[in-house]
This record gives sequence, C-alpha cells and structure tokens, in this order.
Amino acid sequence: MKMAIEPELKVQMELDAHEKECAVRYQMMNDKLNTLDKRMWRLEAMIMISTASMIALAVMLITQL
Repeated sequence: MKMAIEPELKVQMELDAHEKECAVRYQMMNDKLNTLDKRMWRLEAMIMISTASMIALAVMLITQL
C-alpha cells in the first residue's frame, strides 16, 4: 500500500529543494564576482601606474627642451 503525499507537502518539498539549489548558485555567482572585483582593482592600479609614468615622462621631456 503506497502512501500518498499531500499536494501541499509535495510543493513545500519542491520549494525547499529549489531554495537549496538557488543558494548554491548564488554562492557561486558571489565568488565569481569577488574574483572579478579583485581583477578590476589590479587593472585599475596598472592603469594608474602607467598613466603616472606617461605624465612623468612627458614632464621630463618638456623640462629638457
């Protein structure tokens, strides 16, 4: 004899499973965004340093003329 699951219980179980899957997915997305944030900071620092180097080079060339 099979036990029938009430529709409300079945829906609740499906929702719980869905919430668990979404939590894993959101954690993965958050980790990827954190990694991208670190890469952006590094790129920004490299751009700032190269810009400062170009300005310093321009100033040096202008003062020697």
